[in-house]
Amino acid sequence: MKRSICETAMQEYIVRAGDTLSAIAKRFLGANADWREIARINNITNPASLQIGQKLLIPVVTPPSARNPEVAMVRNTLQGVYPPNKIAISFTTVGSDVIAKLLNTGQQEPFAKTRDLGLYRLGIFKLRDFIAYGSGLLQQVQMSPSEIKVMLVTSANEGSLDAINTWDSQYLSFGIFQWTLGAAEQQGELPALLNNLKRRYPSEFQYYFGQFGLDVTSLDGITGWMSLNGNRLVSAADKNLMRQPLWALRFAIAGMDALVQSVQVVHAISRLDRFYFTPTQTLQGFTLSQILSSEFAVALLLDHHVNRPSHVIPCVADAIARSRLTPAQVAQGSTDNEALIIQNYLALRETFGGASAMTKSRERAELARQSIATGNLSPQRFSFRSNRQSRST
Repeated sequence: MKRSICETAMQEYIVRAGDTLSAIAKRFLGANADWREIARINNITNPASLQIGQKLLIPVVTPPSARNPEVAMVRNTLQGVYPPNKIAISFTTVGSDVIAKLLNTGQQEPFAKTRDLGLYRLGIFKLRDFIAYGSGLLQQVQMSPSEIKVMLVTSANEGSLDAINTWDSQYLSFGIFQWTLGAAEQQGELPALLNNLKRRYPSEFQYYFGQFGLDVTSLDGITGWMSLNGNRLVSAADKNLMRQPLWALRFAIAGMDALVQSVQVVHAISRLDRFYFTPTQTLQGFTLSQILSSEFAVALLLDHHVNRPSHVIPCVADAIARSRLTPAQVAQGSTDNEALIIQNYLALRETFGGASAMTKSRERAELARQSIATGNLSPQRFSFRSNRQSRST
């Protein structure tokens, strides 16, 4: 349901680093807002001409219908109703809906649904939308066009930027790749994501997490531990604290922030550093990047690694053997060789690992093929280009 804009009521906004007109419009006017409205009001002829510190007039929107609570949550949280001074929030459950209530205003919003030991939120912020309104932020973090294409395909099989899950054995999962807190007594990938946020945007980390006592520790760039009020969360009893609806709400709201979203994207593509660019004896000392170098191949490999990380390299090795080739021959070969390897790889990965084989392998591969048909992925050898070296400097 669209909300009406009352141009006689305005609020002032100061442009920050990384802001775009699209992101500002989405933040204040809703998911379906048009940035041109803000441009018209502020006499902006070039949408790329925003300057840090520039003052903008933003229309105040009328409250959305109570029948559209998701839109209400987006509008209210991103306009600052989420309290930096820790205003009390209560939670109730009506049917399967988990409802948050701000006790100082009485405002109520359903934001998740119950399931088993906790709750889940599918989320409403999709990566494909962020690619449009957050293009300036992606340039800041030096994402290449190829990396963006691969992320779009891979994220179609994963979650939304504000997705949350607290119902399974990982206690808390968040974001497009559903990074987890980790099982009891085990490290998880979510602390590494938060550390990336803390390093790039310390003010946002403090606003969403640090002021409530949450921090990250013992990180290796891939996994780590969370701590709460100085206590490391290790045991099942410790980690159960993160199943509280309040933490799910905090993560959901953080996932609506464009800066947090940009960190998710760059953190997701950095997963390639863990397996794609590293030489391995399984491939006779070659890297996957030397074997399979098309955008299509990288999208398939990243999707597989998110789902079943330990399967990717041995599955590719088996595909090379089935093709009656060696890694050296493939690395020096043509696009035809790569296409043959991919064909055998996709056939193998459907059952590779037996009962623990990749989830919905065939359906996920079809999504990538469709991206070739629409021109959003290239099957040509060496078409994938990474900016990883630029980001590491």
